[in-house]
Amino acid sequence: MDHVKFIADGMLGKLTRWLRLLGYDVKYLKDCPDPKLIEIAKNEKRILLTKDLELYKRSKILNIQAVLLRGSCLEEDLAQLAKSGYIKLEVNFQSTRCPLCNAPLKIVNRTEVKNNIPAKILQSHDKFWICSNCGKIYWIGSHWNSISLKLLKAKQLNRGM
Repeated sequence: MDHVKFIADGMLGKLTRWLRLLGYDVKYLKDCPDPKLIEIAKNEKRILLTKDLELYKRSKILNIQAVLLRGSCLEEDLAQLAKSGYIKLEVNFQSTRCPLCNAPLKIVNRTEVKNNIPAKILQSHDKFWICSNCGKIYWIGSHWNSISLKLLKAKQLNRGM
């Protein structure tokens, strides 16, 4: 389900950023009323992600595809989505999206970003991505270890479900 699109309710900001990093199109509206979330999910053919049982029930009654997330942490929610077949627990560097604004990231070379990042980063990294919308620049930095560990934990939880 590589072209699956989601809409996440206001409680799922962290999960939204992670799903975008993994390459999934996730609309996130922090203070959006439930009826509007349902309307967007229906009109844009998005799967509604929520931890709100009432919102989930209302969605199902209206024939909106929805997932009631039951995890107590990010890794459990990721594992549940993977177990359900909605996502792969892998970063797809060809389709990764901006965690902040959801726009696709574009692979760029160091000369294209040399004036916008610290020289130390420029010297120590080869691969860079830039957001096609907000212009934020990304690279595989020191935080990559924690990303890898969280994905590993989610994969282990997925196998145990």
